[in-house]
Amino acid sequence: MVLTEIDDATNTGVIVLRPNKSWSWRANILFLCVFVAISLTISTGFLFVGAWLILPFSILEISFVSACLYYCVRQCSRQEVITVSNHEVIVEAGVREPNNQKTFQRAWAKFFVQKPQRPWESLTLSIRSHGQTTEIGSFLNRTDKENLVSQLRRVVPQ
Repeated sequence: MVLTEIDDATNTGVIVLRPNKSWSWRANILFLCVFVAISLTISTGFLFVGAWLILPFSILEISFVSACLYYCVRQCSRQEVITVSNHEVIVEAGVREPNNQKTFQRAWAKFFVQKPQRPWESLTLSIRSHGQTTEIGSFLNRTDKENLVSQLRRVVPQ
């Protein structure tokens, strides 16, 4: 998802990049609760008929699904903020707060779009200045990357 606030008169603004989320946090928790209830109901039924070995594997399965769900939700919570002012370009990335920030001088900063080598790949976007390169929006899909390129063209007139 690409959210923009760009002032066309000064060619400055803020571009926020987020991955597409299929479900909200609440929907993921609801899914996990239903999954745990069904799994524990089945494994408890097997426990009462004497197949106690099912219960530890059910708990192991619940732990694995919970860990995978947490990883996916965390990856979908990433965010990049590109702030373009009159004198600098700031790229901030993080999950809950910016934990990685790079600042480039606007006069020397260049945005690069690398075309995909294969039809199923998407564009690669990066910003480069003074030998320092940072990839932008690596988690975006093809459509969002094309939208980002059009928004960057608004900020960097040609």
